[in-house]
Amino acid sequence: MLGALSLHGSETGHVLRHQHVAEPDVRLHTRLLRERHAPVEPLLLAAPDLGAFLGCVEEALNRPPDRTVATPHGGVQRLWAMGGAWSRRPPALPPVLLADGHHRFEAARRLHRSHPAVLGDRLPALVVDHGRHPLRLAATHRTVPGLDPHRAADVAARFARVTELPAAAPRPVPRAGTFLLTGKSRRWAISRISPVTTARRLRFLPSEWAELSAAISDHVLLPILCEDQGLDPVPGYTERYPADDEAGLILPPPTWEQIWSGAAGGTVMPPRTTSLGPGPLPGLLSALPR
Repeated sequence: MLGALSLHGSETGHVLRHQHVAEPDVRLHTRLLRERHAPVEPLLLAAPDLGAFLGCVEEALNRPPDRTVATPHGGVQRLWAMGGAWSRRPPALPPVLLADGHHRFEAARRLHRSHPAVLGDRLPALVVDHGRHPLRLAATHRTVPGLDPHRAADVAARFARVTELPAAAPRPVPRAGTFLLTGKSRRWAISRISPVTTARRLRFLPSEWAELSAAISDHVLLPILCEDQGLDPVPGYTERYPADDEAGLILPPPTWEQIWSGAAGGTVMPPRTTSLGPGPLPGLLSALPR
């Protein structure tokens, strides 16, 4: 379902955020919102239960769509416009997870508070029936321009178990507790990271982060590997496997239990921990029936 999400949803507990935001990204989205006065794409929300809105979906499926749009990959997107009581007096949804769009959401909240004339108090959002159609869960990986992966593997071996993988091996998704260092067409599995090193590097962060791959990547592994080579430990982010000529770190994904429990309990994850999808198709807002 596509609708308008109140920017106050996180304050009332109806919108559960599961990741921290990075200030540079929030500033970027704030600038874009100022220029456009509206977002280009909707947020992505995961609803474990549609509640009373299930009737809206069932009602729509009993009639032909109002518009059919071809997708970039050869599929078809069918759209229904729901008016009447569904629009005038929409029922409340149970709490939903903000799956994608944390930086846009935070930028909109701040911009509305400081300049309400520039941006209203709602954003378009796509709600997915996560109970029936679960979103795909993957990790967001890291790239490190300039990092020498061979030297990094040697340094990692001082505080972790490092095993080079065969060059012809398939590109695996690492298991929990294991990271893949890639670069120059070679790959190393990094596991059994020293608990002492981890505890020292994470001592000022939430204790739950000791189980999160993004926290260990960004506060333990990458700082140590980059410090040894005189590099700034600020990575790039990617949802794909790094190219053979890129130095990168492949992360294992968190579990859904970690995501939901952290979001509900207020202990959110580091920025750029997850990659949840599929997200809204490009141009969805412009394709809506009028």
